[in-house]
Amino acid sequence: MSNPYPPEGYGPPGYGPPAQPQNTLGLVSMILGIISIPLSCCRGIGLVFGIAAIVLGYLGKQKVAQGLANNGSQAQAGFICGIVVAGLGLLLIILTVVLNVALPGN
Repeated sequence: MSNPYPPEGYGPPGYGPPAQPQNTLGLVSMILGIISIPLSCCRGIGLVFGIAAIVLGYLGKQKVAQGLANNGSQAQAGFICGIVVAGLGLLLIILTVVLNVALPGN
């Protein structure tokens, strides 16, 4: 007698095992954003970490929007910290240039 049921498997597409969320970008963005805050006074190092946090936070938010990640708040925190530190870093650079032009030789 033959088996009347089809062989076992995952079934139609979309019914397989659930995929693991890809939360790495949001997590790394948040870590870099937090690290960049105390480094903002270290002559450009904070600016580099801030820009990296902005880029990774943006990419992490895109992953959340696509449904591939579930840590949107971490990506948003890294993005915001990166913007704040990058803004402070640029402000310090502009202030340094202006003071060097206004007060030469001191």
